[in-house]
Amino acid sequence: MRKTFIATLGFDQSSIVRLIGEKGLSRGDSVFLVTSVTPHPKTENAIQSIREFVSKINSSVRVEVLRLDEKALTDNVIILARLIRNAVNPIIDVSGGPKGLTLSMFLAACFSGISKVYMTTETTGERVEVPTILFPSHAVSERQRRVLSMLPARVSELSRELGLSKSTVSRVLNLLVKKGLACKRPDRVFELTLTGKVVLELNEFL
Repeated sequence: MRKTFIATLGFDQSSIVRLIGEKGLSRGDSVFLVTSVTPHPKTENAIQSIREFVSKINSSVRVEVLRLDEKALTDNVIILARLIRNAVNPIIDVSGGPKGLTLSMFLAACFSGISKVYMTTETTGERVEVPTILFPSHAVSERQRRVLSMLPARVSELSRELGLSKSTVSRVLNLLVKKGLACKRPDRVFELTLTGKVVLELNEFL
């Protein structure tokens, strides 16, 4: 069965090398290394070591490097969630790399319906399975998605644009607020939360 390894990477390649070694590699498998957009000699050495290790096990397996700006958390979550959703049997490891990227990867796994990710502890070197929190992005209705896509806006603006009563629009908005996808500003303008932005982007992608 084909599988895809997706791992955040810093200076130390040992966790992903160990994971690949234990899970094995077959023709058609893929390895994606997620690291900082800012290059560092130690990271480049780690990438090269992983490429050499993978080549020795199965030379047909490709190793791709995805370089992201760790400060762009929301954008990274969307990029990584799309990668995970397109992957065949994804195996996620968040042991290495900058904290901004490991957090983005964990959240991307949550948005993608992955039930667990792997992490190697720094103190004992033991690999543990970390449970994720499943976000109900699939539970957003078409009407809710359309309202999200029109934010920021006031109730009156949405009512006029959608041809719905203000009470109906208010109910939809209140539900989106309860779901954590939208929030209401003091000036009565509703806008997307960061979670709402991710959910909207991923539903548009689907």
